[in-house]
Amino acid sequence: MGSTTMDGTEQTVFETTELGEYSGYIFLDKMVSGDTVAIRVYVKDVNDDTYKKWLEDSYTGALTTPALRMEPMIGKVGMKVTLQQTAGSYRTVTHMWFKR
Repeated sequence: MGSTTMDGTEQTVFETTELGEYSGYIFLDKMVSGDTVAIRVYVKDVNDDTYKKWLEDSYTGALTTPALRMEPMIGKVGMKVTLQQTAGSYRTVTHMWFKR
């Protein structure tokens, strides 16, 4: 389990270069009206060794279901998940990750 204090920048909350199936949870239960958090998932391209954005989603305000499940993802060359709070007072977000 980890925690990340938002500061307005895009922050990496999970990153791996090991082969495996990864999943996790991001807990946005501390968000209130006026807060917005963007979640991005990147996969590294084996041909040029750079990250490419695979998924992006935003969440705003107090959520009725604040435990976000990150679906299983296969990683081999590299993958990472980032968070960025783009509005509101900066919050601390907790998260946990699993390898199968």
